[in-house]
Amino acid sequence: MSLLIVADTGPLVILAKLDQLNLLKHLYTEVHLPLTVFNEATVLAQRTDARRVTDFVSKSATLAPAIECNAKDFIDFGLDAGETQAILLAKQLGCTLLIDERKGRLVAQQEHLAVLGTLGLLLKAKQVQLIPTLTPLLEQMLQNDYRLAPALVEKAKELAGEL
Repeated sequence: MSLLIVADTGPLVILAKLDQLNLLKHLYTEVHLPLTVFNEATVLAQRTDARRVTDFVSKSATLAPAIECNAKDFIDFGLDAGETQAILLAKQLGCTLLIDERKGRLVAQQEHLAVLGTLGLLLKAKQVQLIPTLTPLLEQMLQNDYRLAPALVEKAKELAGEL
């Protein structure tokens, strides 16, 4: 089990839609979210995924206040607020960042952060037998209009031994 992870909005929402947020607490001892990410993920409070995120956070995650734009630790990466705050929090904690958006991943890597995407998290979960198969979750992600390159889907299935 890894120690810490900071999650960005996209992975958090899709894991909620898949009803797989529990994977985070099984794979990491501490899950941290910037308040900005939590607010983005729960803005439509009536949706099932937003309720799942709220429930998960209340039981299994730590919320961090936003780093104000006039703070000495604040860096404007030219990303949306959630991604920026997630990167800044992961830098503060010195931990892995769960993020899918390409530009955000590149910035995080330039900031010398370990980056993990939702597919990587699901592969990790399959390796330790927290999920029996990856393919149905990939299909659900696509049905929920989660953008995944076909080559990435094929690579994930290959790595999971499900081709």
